[in-house]
Amino acid sequence: MNQLRELQQRMLQAVLADKSPPLQELRDDARADAATRLAIYRDGYRIRLRNALATEFPGLGVMLGRRFDSLLNRYVEAHPSGHYNIRWHGAGVAAFLEYGLPWRDRPALADMARLDWAISTSFDAADEPVLTAADLAAVAPDDWVNLRLLPQHHLQILSTHHNIEDFRRAADRDDKRPRLRRHGKPRHLLVWRQSLTVRYRAIGMDELSALNGAIRGERFAVLCELAAEHHDPADALPRMVGFLQQWLIDGLISGKLLD
Repeated sequence: MNQLRELQQRMLQAVLADKSPPLQELRDDARADAATRLAIYRDGYRIRLRNALATEFPGLGVMLGRRFDSLLNRYVEAHPSGHYNIRWHGAGVAAFLEYGLPWRDRPALADMARLDWAISTSFDAADEPVLTAADLAAVAPDDWVNLRLLPQHHLQILSTHHNIEDFRRAADRDDKRPRLRRHGKPRHLLVWRQSLTVRYRAIGMDELSALNGAIRGERFAVLCELAAEHHDPADALPRMVGFLQQWLIDGLISGKLLD
């Protein structure tokens, strides 16, 4: 058994190596020599990694176009998979684009990778109970001020100066490539899963403040104050009620209430 394990480890290292080293246990046959047979395994492994990455980053594929294959090849060579599950190999793509040449001069690429990855990880997140209107109707009026609304754990908030969601939408709908636009102020995107569908949308600063407050576990009264920082204080409660209604529709809030 130890000999088999050692052989498997040598085979693994040979497949992962930058250049396939000779492996004495491999033999020539009538169809190919030992080096060619090992190269088949090595190349096949990298093809599977690239295919998995292409599936995880469709928006990035639309944004890069014909240069997407080059990026995948560079990433696979620079970052061998460190996890037994190929699904997690793309965790470092955004950082690779943010710091690596020549991509770091185009920050929209790293932002696009973050959105693709957020959509992917939200889809894989564990199921949670969802807060309903009936749950809130059972809350006594005097208890609302101290109510705490907990967002779903798979909810993610991203910041970007670019219209990256347009590229992901084009990938999802198989539409033509949109034009990249840069905004002067940062924009904020919300990513979450509703049932079996991952959704994403832009949110304003007032909703962002309220959501971040909810993530921190702030009381409902504090969420209203956070929303009021961006508008007339008299509008704080109506706007917060509007946010809450949309959150219920979107299934953003956990079914567990804290008071």
